Amino acid sequence: MRFYSFISLQVLLFSIWLLSNLVHTAPNKNVLLIFVDDGGFMQTAYNNTVCNTPNLDKLASQSVIFRNGYTSVSSCSPSRSVLLTGLPQHQNGMYGLMHNPHHFQSYDAVRSLPVVLSKHKIRTGLIGKKHVKPDNVYKFDYERSTFQYNRDQIGRNITFMKQFVHEFLNQQNDSRPFFLY
Repeated sequence: MRFYSFISLQVLLFSIWLLSNLVHTAPNKNVLLIFVDDGGFMQTAYNNTVCNTPNLDKLASQSVIFRNGYTSVSSCSPSRSVLLTGLPQHQNGMYGLMHNPHHFQSYDAVRSLPVVLSKHKIRTGLIGKKHVKPDNVYKFDYERSTFQYNRDQIGRNITFMKQFVHEFLNQQNDSRPFFLY
């Protein structure tokens, strides 16, 4: 009996050692989350039979694609808050649009994906439309949003957005994995 216990202990210790090495040697993965609101299935270039998008198609072939999304409210701010917190809007506090007239915001105690990822040494960035508040809940390490630039510069000008993406990717030779939204 003692012999089997000794063997079991050795197998257990070897398994723990093996798993810890696998975890530490796994390559870091980056996340690029492209979020488009107010669009239908054929209103975007990707997967459209009229517009050819070879670069986007190549990126998609190496990516996870969500084909069956659901939102309990088809409005920008609540949809974004749900995506970034994992909580329905009635639980995170973002009941409607964050701008006039109601100024809805998520509750201060809500934890969002960019904040959690930053705490785990993953670089976070947002380029484009943000439309969620408060900033302490939705804090990104790097942010170039419609809160800082007018929407014609950041939301609708692909040249500005491309420059910001390059700026984010080339930040001080930071080799940490990233989450770019």
